[in-house]
Amino acid sequence: MISLDLLREQFNGRVELRERRPGVYQLIAPMYHEDGDMVDVYLEETGNGLIRVCDHAMTLMRLSYSFDLDTPNKEKIFQRILAENRVSEDKGNLFLDARRESLYPAVLQFAQALLKVSNMRLYKRAVIQSLFYEMLEEYVTTQLGQYSPKASVCPLANRDDLEVDYALLVAGRATYLFGVRDTAKARLVTISCLQFQLAKLAFTSMAVHEDFDSLTSKDRSRITSAVDKQFPSLDDLQQNARAFLEREASRPA
Repeated sequence: MISLDLLREQFNGRVELRERRPGVYQLIAPMYHEDGDMVDVYLEETGNGLIRVCDHAMTLMRLSYSFDLDTPNKEKIFQRILAENRVSEDKGNLFLDARRESLYPAVLQFAQALLKVSNMRLYKRAVIQSLFYEMLEEYVTTQLGQYSPKASVCPLANRDDLEVDYALLVAGRATYLFGVRDTAKARLVTISCLQFQLAKLAFTSMAVHEDFDSLTSKDRSRITSAVDKQFPSLDDLQQNARAFLEREASRPA
């Protein structure tokens, strides 16, 4: 049986174990969700000297009531939360294996991870924004490698303020890909494309938005007029960019 003495001392006596089935114990401790429900934490003997701290898939079930992990972006955020807290997942069950002497900090770390997962719906926009350019870079480097992507390119020698996020070579022609996360970047992309056009550069422009609908109507109109092809979200880019580039490659020079 899992000894409770050390845990009870570290929790100042405010902890109990309830045996749910042989070798599986629910930890009753003062750790709560924002609505007052207790965080579901279970302890199991692993047979190799470690104790498994887990949640029996209760956290993801709780999250599913108001938030679905239904896009690659959301899944990536979820996996990052787990990795940052050294938590693993098996068929929905979140778990962390710990030695007996380090069980207390492991329980606290695990509970923190569960709370972060449970609250994904509350801070998803900030987290998705922080990952937007990182995920764009990953997609370009892993999925568009055949187009020889180059990052941070300045097509005009005397205008280093007009920078292209990625320059692709499509059938010998330049294609400029911009990531647009906010209004400021949308306006910079609009100005950049218009300046490239005034300079008579031969190029095709693409823009992928973190959230196209978050732009004002005027900014949407301006960038739509200036850019050849837009993707309203990163998911849309991931699903349709290759097909667009293939069409561009087959277009007569």
